[in-house]
Amino acid sequence: MAEEAHSSRTKAVPCARCGALNGAGFDRCVRCGQALSTVARSLDRFGARLDPEALLASKLVLGLTILVFAAQIYVALRAGGSEDGLSALLRPAPIDTLRFGALHVLLVFAEPWRLVSAIFVHFGALHLLGNMFVLSWLGRIAEPAVGPARLLLTYVVTGVFGFVASMAYTLFFDPSGGGLTAGASGAVFGIMGLVLGMLYRQRNPQWKRFALQAVLLNVVFGFAVNQANVGVVINNIAHLGGLAAGILLGVIFAKPVRVSSRDGKSDLGMNVAAVLGLLTCVASLVLAQLSPTWRELDQSRQRSSWRGAETGQVDFQTKR
Repeated sequence: MAEEAHSSRTKAVPCARCGALNGAGFDRCVRCGQALSTVARSLDRFGARLDPEALLASKLVLGLTILVFAAQIYVALRAGGSEDGLSALLRPAPIDTLRFGALHVLLVFAEPWRLVSAIFVHFGALHLLGNMFVLSWLGRIAEPAVGPARLLLTYVVTGVFGFVASMAYTLFFDPSGGGLTAGASGAVFGIMGLVLGMLYRQRNPQWKRFALQAVLLNVVFGFAVNQANVGVVINNIAHLGGLAAGILLGVIFAKPVRVSSRDGKSDLGMNVAAVLGLLTCVASLVLAQLSPTWRELDQSRQRSSWRGAETGQVDFQTKR
């Protein structure tokens, strides 16, 4: 009996923080939650890197989007032709946006990954800056509330849903066949919808203010610009689709979530899904570079129009 008691005492592990004795197999201190095992310490370090206050997901999206746009400009300048640096910056050639993943209704079935890649492609610096400015503002509100994994998934899912809605509208209601479309607007509206859905679910009176801002951005900036015929076409359907999907996710994610809990159980499934979502985004951009569509156009040097296999000539009208 004495021997067994002595054996159990030798297996006890003292906590470095509070001094409490814990079993040798314990991952964390039973009194203060301090990590004891290598696995628990690793989870703590991983959780620290995923601190929602660090805005990791927002920074990843911003960085990847800016990187894609910088690559667009670089490729355009290397291609030469009549395009100079200023035009490549403010109004890149349609073939360059197509190369990096812009979407067209004639390509959506043959190259469905463009529904993802188009989120990161922009039709000029002003288009990019506008979207990234709003994303930075919304990210500071949304990411601390839901965590980086959920924010990243919301961004990708709502961006894709916005383009799906846009393609469906074009197929069924737009006899002209539409034009190239790209940009983060649908995903940005998705983050706005996320915040709106969370506020509504939590009965926060500020949801009305956010709803008004969403209406003003979409109606005043979207529909009004299209009616003005200023040479820029706003993809309002993608905006509305992203907003609707974001509201739904906001209602689902309304309860604040901590990335890691005291007992070491992290939201592993959501983190894995977010990593897979990020890899899907990168893969879609790689597939855009490997696509034969833009290569055929580049070889024939048709930089102003594109002939679809079944519908004849389609103008490179761009929707933002």
